Amino acid sequence: MSERLVIDAAGVGLTAELVPWDAEVLGFPVASLSRFRVEEQADVRAAFQALDEWLDANAVGLVSCRLPAAGLRESFALEAAGFRFIETVLHPVFRDLQKRPPGAPELTVSGVRPPEVEALAQLAESCFGFERFHADPRLDDRAANRRYGNWVRNAAGSARQELLKIEDDGQVVAFFIVEAPAPIEAYWHLTAVAPAFQGQGYGRRVWRAVMDMHREQGVDSVATTIAARNVPVLNLYASLDFRFLPPEMTFHLVR
Repeated sequence: MSERLVIDAAGVGLTAELVPWDAEVLGFPVASLSRFRVEEQADVRAAFQALDEWLDANAVGLVSCRLPAAGLRESFALEAAGFRFIETVLHPVFRDLQKRPPGAPELTVSGVRPPEVEALAQLAESCFGFERFHADPRLDDRAANRRYGNWVRNAAGSARQELLKIEDDGQVVAFFIVEAPAPIEAYWHLTAVAPAFQGQGYGRRVWRAVMDMHREQGVDSVATTIAARNVPVLNLYASLDFRFLPPEMTFHLVR
């Protein structure tokens, strides 16, 4: 039983990998197609037969795949194999951050101390509802919620990701999970305003406060990924002058 499947034959390129962190919250093995390419006129049947055998051998219950929005040949092949379209994701990016003046000095952005992690993890379990795990009606919302709590816990102990809290007069109003892919770049993995503070104008202030922090650190570009159905957040990024890279489509196969 292999944790990874690689196929490059007959015009089809495919890489499937197990995703243990999602298996932990869903309670059954989960896999991802991290690469899927279909050449024109290619016959995908043999590739999908090999994939099915690998999925059976690993008792996989859910497979996800993300494709460029222009990848219609690949999307047709996935749908013929039983995958279902779940969401479109957008990739906001802000460049030339060093040229932007500060915007929200009244909010405090800082790292999270170990005793604070669990409270933020529980908060994270109530903050999300637009992304693919909540969008797919075949998956348990409670498991989707736990996924974000675990993400916060894992980020707190990660050497690559950093868990941040944003406070207003000592109250935690939001949290971010960020990473530095390069010395002058930041990537936002997870961003949320606490439910108790939503609808009070904190979104723009919080996002500007984190951007100010990055600017002081010498960061010049910020990128992230959002669900296209999350219209309030889409409008937030547009109002902050982010630009959008080409979108992607997400598919799920529930077995």
